[in-house]
Amino acid sequence: MENKFSEPEKKGNIKIDWGRQGGVILAYVVILLGYYGLIANTVMLDEFGDWLFNTELNPSALFWTYTVYSSPYIDQILFVSIFILLSLLLIFFSIKEWHSFTILMILIPVYLMFILDIYWNLFNLPAFILCIAEGDSCQNLLGFFNGQGLVVLLLFFVSFVLTYSEDIPYYGIKASIWLVPFLIIEAFVFHLIIFGFSFEPLILQFGRLEGYINILLLMMITLSGSNLGKRMKIYVTERMKKEKVK
Repeated sequence: MENKFSEPEKKGNIKIDWGRQGGVILAYVVILLGYYGLIANTVMLDEFGDWLFNTELNPSALFWTYTVYSSPYIDQILFVSIFILLSLLLIFFSIKEWHSFTILMILIPVYLMFILDIYWNLFNLPAFILCIAEGDSCQNLLGFFNGQGLVVLLLFFVSFVLTYSEDIPYYGIKASIWLVPFLIIEAFVFHLIIFGFSFEPLILQFGRLEGYINILLLMMITLSGSNLGKRMKIYVTERMKKEKVK
């Protein structure tokens, strides 16, 4: 006999896992506001800190973002080459099982130092410490710190978190890769808002070598960050299993 107090059958409505989807949406919002927000603080200000007019802006900075965060102290071709090499090493040892964690713990600080130009400060460490003690008198030395490199670290960190937070890391890697076309579309939208409609964005992005270099570097950042997130997720999961066994 059927129980009249039994729960009614649930209808097959479509459900969204807002816990997971919400994290992905938040990550995309952070990139939407942060990536070009940091670039705008560089390309839209002159050397005196005053905002430039639209006619004075260089539109290529939207599509060749690596020209903004490249180190001013080394040749741009050399910077791009080293950047690609470090990214490939991070990706390789995030996938490879051979002493990967130890090697990654060495590679990550090197990567950070290269992006932010911190290695210049290492050569001037005594003067750097003296300037910190003196306060505002160390502005020139702090100029060696490449603040524009935070653009790279933002994208790298978001890709890392997207993958690390997933139970199945490949979902995070896929979401991270989709950040690349997302940023390219965002560049087109910003160009339309600032400069109006023209075919210039198509030329800058797909008609020049620099546009393809930018796409390559964006892929390197997202793949290195997401694969590192996968490796850290595996490492933490294995450590937790060992702790439970003990």
